[in-house]
Amino acid sequence: MPQTNPILLEMTGIIKRFPGVVALGGVSLHVRGGEVLSLMGENGAGKSTLMKILGGAYQPDQGVLKIDGHPIVFHGVSDAKRHGIALIHQELMLAGNIDIAGNIFLGNERRYLSGLGPLKIRSMRRTAQDLLDRVGLNIACTTPVSALTAGQMQMVEIAKSLAFNARAIIMDEPTSSLTSGESEHLFKIIAQLKSEGIAIIYISHRMEEVLKLSDRVTVLRDGKYIGDLDRAGATQDKIVSMMVGRALTTRFPDRPAVEPGAAEEPVLGVENLVVPGAESAISFTARRGEILGFAGLVGSGRTELMQVLFGVDAAAGGSMQLNGRRYEPRNTRHAIKKGIFLAPEDRKRHGLVLPMSIAQNTSLPDVGNYNRIGWLDRGKERAVARQELARMRIKAPTVEVKTVNLSGGNQQKVVLGKWLAMKPTVLILDEPTRGIDVGAKAEIYKTMDELARSGITILMVSSEMEEVLGMSDRMVVMHERKIRGILSRSEFSPEKVGLLMTGNDHTPGVPAVTTAVGAIALGEDGLDSHHRPRGIEEEAEDSAS
Repeated sequence: MPQTNPILLEMTGIIKRFPGVVALGGVSLHVRGGEVLSLMGENGAGKSTLMKILGGAYQPDQGVLKIDGHPIVFHGVSDAKRHGIALIHQELMLAGNIDIAGNIFLGNERRYLSGLGPLKIRSMRRTAQDLLDRVGLNIACTTPVSALTAGQMQMVEIAKSLAFNARAIIMDEPTSSLTSGESEHLFKIIAQLKSEGIAIIYISHRMEEVLKLSDRVTVLRDGKYIGDLDRAGATQDKIVSMMVGRALTTRFPDRPAVEPGAAEEPVLGVENLVVPGAESAISFTARRGEILGFAGLVGSGRTELMQVLFGVDAAAGGSMQLNGRRYEPRNTRHAIKKGIFLAPEDRKRHGLVLPMSIAQNTSLPDVGNYNRIGWLDRGKERAVARQELARMRIKAPTVEVKTVNLSGGNQQKVVLGKWLAMKPTVLILDEPTRGIDVGAKAEIYKTMDELARSGITILMVSSEMEEVLGMSDRMVVMHERKIRGILSRSEFSPEKVGLLMTGNDHTPGVPAVTTAVGAIALGEDGLDSHHRPRGIEEEAEDSAS
């Protein structure tokens, strides 16, 4: 039992300050060898800061770190590694242009002649292949990392940590980009590492994983230690209550009933659309004020479809209509002018300019609307950003904070806020709650419900079964870039969706979905009224095209 093992790692009274923010206010944590400790907390609770201190990236302002009962000070990441601490980031730190063996030994290469001579390539490859076998990755160590799936990269990161005899491995949202099969393989490797006496500190917002894997749960809130729960006493309700300081009585809002035969004309119509790389055409419609969910496994083509709708890629065939008129987005700027906005899956690469402030990111996609006699109206920019900061409950002292300094969940809220400030007609949300804690998820679900009730159509791509079942009015299920079924809410079930996602339901014919969005009346939708509604005043341009 892990509880009988001695404490391997202990942090006591850790304090860390940043300009204007106390990120950690006296946090304590300990983990034993062979124990899986889950670290839980809302975005901004201090989890990442604490782990960066443990991984040697940050120095604490106060507090004590001990290994095997002896005080220790890490002077950098390499120092932490020498003491057996490995940190696997959510965004995997691998070089795609180098093979697996090269990545495993990157910065720790074996050389002849006391480290000054040529590389010991054969020796490194033999060890790398042994490590890959140890983590169950049946692939040659000479394979370029760029050719690997997300799950395979995760295994390489674990193998890399084992190369320097890691005693404690920190895993930050390790399953956020993995398929269910890859996640199950990861869980088996965690059990194996645990049996070898290696401590695992597991950070995840997926409650079912935490309850399945954890020997113990440590909860942080607002940079402070709240308490521990052992395996027997850990329940979702207890963990959530400790995280948010209150009980969340309902995760998903009650959505109004949508009749399958609703006669309202669709605002967005997609007919025989051919997404690049797909063999089959796609057809569906979306109506005013509906949340239309898109379910499917990784590689099912959902993201590629959304990129075509948003003008990132051109369709290879078929047609689209918006508000009854032809819609052929030439690029993303054209889609934005028409009122179709996309909050992308990868917020850091495609949704934000991280060195910019919250205010600058908010105004960026609509900068022309902040024009003041040829100059950017900074006052208006800040005012709009403050409204979105309050609406999305973004944890930041001011709108001048750079988005790179925000937690992942708060970055996602900035992405949503910048689009809401522009009054969307159709809002595409690709994995809207990935990497976001349960409290923030509930807030985003509430916002989605309010937006849909105000007349905005939401197309939601989600890989979380509970989320897509709980939030969708209707659901499009995709497999291998084909629509396998379009379900009304009365037809929802995990079993049915699972069959369609894996291509195992061969029922002929796919019914048409009927959902849509219409114009938004200024001043009556509960949103900011200083922007005009998009996608309504473009009729002349549509006629000309």
